[in-house]
Amino acid sequence: MNYRTLLYGGLAALLTLSVPSHAATPCQAGPPAGASVLHGDFDGDGTADRLWVRRQSRAAIPALAWDPWNARLRRNAGVPFMLVLDRRDACTLIQNRRFFSTPIWNEGPPPLQILPQDAPQAESWRTFAPRWRGDGILLGSEAGIDILLYWDGRRFRVVHSNETP
Repeated sequence: MNYRTLLYGGLAALLTLSVPSHAATPCQAGPPAGASVLHGDFDGDGTADRLWVRRQSRAAIPALAWDPWNARLRRNAGVPFMLVLDRRDACTLIQNRRFFSTPIWNEGPPPLQILPQDAPQAESWRTFAPRWRGDGILLGSEAGIDILLYWDGRRFRVVHSNETP
């Protein structure tokens, strides 16, 4: 048994234990009533995916969420806000306590926009995200500069443009 086998086996066990069998994932539960659902092909597989915002109480759902700013899985403990990406074969929760706790994300409609892969604006982003597949998601920031959330074929990543406020 080598290091890689142990690492993947441990990660699989952790993911299995993170969601009890009686608890529905956010994708199985679906978007909350009144939530705005955005559609796009976020992973580039040719199938429509869904995206919505999940606001929750401090009692978090028992699941792991991906933090693309730090490239790691995190426990979903006490995070009041996350993105839910419902892809055909996977449910991905996106969170970053620091980014999503800013007023622009909590005091009004979330500043989300789909960036289709064939949109003219997408070309300028390809310089910063050469492995980008599928449609992107533009995340608004307090500085007024969008951040691109995109799929690279293995995981979701974020990239900042070189614009200045």
